[in-house]
Amino acid sequence: MTTTPTPLPYTDGDMPDSIRVACASNKGEMLNGHFGSCERFLVYQVSQAEYRLIDVREVGDDAAEEDKNAYRASLILDCQVVFIASVGGPAAAKIVKKGIHPIKQPVVVPTSELLAKLQPALANPPPWLGKVMGKDAESRARFSADDDDDELLEAEG
Repeated sequence: MTTTPTPLPYTDGDMPDSIRVACASNKGEMLNGHFGSCERFLVYQVSQAEYRLIDVREVGDDAAEEDKNAYRASLILDCQVVFIASVGGPAAAKIVKKGIHPIKQPVVVPTSELLAKLQPALANPPPWLGKVMGKDAESRARFSADDDDDELLEAEG
């Protein structure tokens, strides 16, 4: 039996120039959850230098009054990115409307693998990532099309 991972302490400001990332998970620290049916969201703070599991948010859909997808999106409102195995169109629209960037990863992988691929992109983020990181439009415009970031970081949609 795989146990639920244990979050580490985090205080805002501990990791400058970092973003908050949710990963839909059903087991351990694996990215293997569909947005609409995952058991939990693993929430990480990610910078170029490190990533840290800071919270595990169990999903209890019985707490959703009417709209399960809006409820699930509300659980990760403080995140800029959500990695999911899959997501339906209406749910993806609700996630984006909340200012969270969904990234589909249909192959089951450890969250550590995804986060390690995300870290180098924080140094020179593509425009969509620069935007979620709060970079101004001018610095995002300097992004070069020649810089070929991992396919993982291509914007959905």
